[in-house]
Amino acid sequence: MDEEHEDITCCHRITIFHPTIRNMLITKPVIQYFDRVTWANLFDITTYIGIIVMTWAVLYFLFDKTMIPNNDGFGLYFLAIFSYCLGNFFAIIPYVKLPPTLGMLIAGLIVRNSGLYNICEELGVTTTAKIRTFCVTFIMIRFGLQLSFTSLTKNTMFIIILAIVPSSIEILTTTVYCRFILSFHWDWSFMTGTIISGISPVVIMGTLLALVEQGYGEAKKLDTILCIAACIDAVYIIFLFVICFSIVFTTDEYKNKWWLFISIRLRDLIVCILMGIFLGICFIFFPHRSHRHVDRYRVICLVLGSLMCTTGISKISISGVGYLSTLMLSFISITGWKILSHKFDSANLRRIMHTLWKIAQPILIGVMGADIDITLWTLSKFGLHLFCILIGLMGRCVTAYSVAWSISSFTWKERLFLITASVPKGTLQAALGPLAYEQLRNNEGNEEFEMALDIVRLSVLTFFLAPIGYFLMNYIGPIFLEKITEEQRQKERELSYLRILSLLPESSKNQE
Repeated sequence: MDEEHEDITCCHRITIFHPTIRNMLITKPVIQYFDRVTWANLFDITTYIGIIVMTWAVLYFLFDKTMIPNNDGFGLYFLAIFSYCLGNFFAIIPYVKLPPTLGMLIAGLIVRNSGLYNICEELGVTTTAKIRTFCVTFIMIRFGLQLSFTSLTKNTMFIIILAIVPSSIEILTTTVYCRFILSFHWDWSFMTGTIISGISPVVIMGTLLALVEQGYGEAKKLDTILCIAACIDAVYIIFLFVICFSIVFTTDEYKNKWWLFISIRLRDLIVCILMGIFLGICFIFFPHRSHRHVDRYRVICLVLGSLMCTTGISKISISGVGYLSTLMLSFISITGWKILSHKFDSANLRRIMHTLWKIAQPILIGVMGADIDITLWTLSKFGLHLFCILIGLMGRCVTAYSVAWSISSFTWKERLFLITASVPKGTLQAALGPLAYEQLRNNEGNEEFEMALDIVRLSVLTFFLAPIGYFLMNYIGPIFLEKITEEQRQKERELSYLRILSLLPESSKNQE
């Protein structure tokens, strides 16, 4: 009891302080009538402030004047810190359950439109593009690690159909709308459809994991099905976007010689896939699974190999193809690790990647928000853009319900829950939305520049679907999904591990 009591005191062993300070419980509120803010919260806030100040000091000593206020380095640092703080503030608001990405986007909008920091003028197109590439690479690694070979083999056709068919319908619906309502060219319309149709695996996975911890969603493996389908959807969207982006920004010579264009793009695609497979196989064996710090080195290899793909391939090919290499690399690596190790646990890898994503996320979303000038929006355009997103989403939801209807084991409540998983967006839009705008930033005033700017505006609006989907999934999940006991959950996880062992040679299974 004494040790338990000591763990929640301020500084029980340091006797130079007054007993009131030494024995003060950190679980008590700072203000008597406001019990939400405790001394423990105050310790946390002080720690965060200290880390922020020390980080700035280190950056100042390294980069000198660029980290002084009103300079570009300080502006980017302030943007990242403000995005992180506002995003976490949104996440802790009780009962509302807003995703942090919404707060990060709003932080970027505030910084840009209040005149505090203009990222376009301070950093330039090249630097912001590199920042975005680094951040999106971490997203792709997480998607690849989330893919499960055993889940794919068990529900192959249903997962593939659920991932591809609703997305395709939304792409076609959005394409037709952009062509005839927004007056885009056909190639630009298809590219816009691929960007807007991508759902957010980050929001979906986070929400589903929270529901699974409460026992919901594991009875019929809805959590696994939706996570895998969301990842495949991301791969499918990126693949189509790369093709559309290549068509839009290729030279007139290649557009006329379409057979030459197709051969070049197929070559790029094959090179990316082969590079991802090669690196993935290498990372299965190096470092060795018996290494003392194997998880750390695996993460280092994943990050460096993925960044090499995304940055290196962009030098010789169209931007975006390298992300497919990253997905392939991560998926092959984690599948091999599971097969080689009898008791492989990916929790450490996911925890490290989650920490890296926590650092990259506020920069990515904040930079996108700071790239938007609200004064350029008009009310009429806002209505057209909003209707474009909603009509495409409606097509996706109807198709998703129809696809789920083919599985007789799903109840009508579970099918409705599948629809709510089609709502969250924002992650892929943050990654892909500004790419066309960056290509034409120096060509202001022409028709293509206006279309690129409209794509960015559409991408920003999709962020507001994230809190709506987040709220719907958290609210509807406990009502519509079947809850299982802790014993049933443990049994299912043991069976899942046995399925992994079924991929091992017979001698290994006998040893186990």
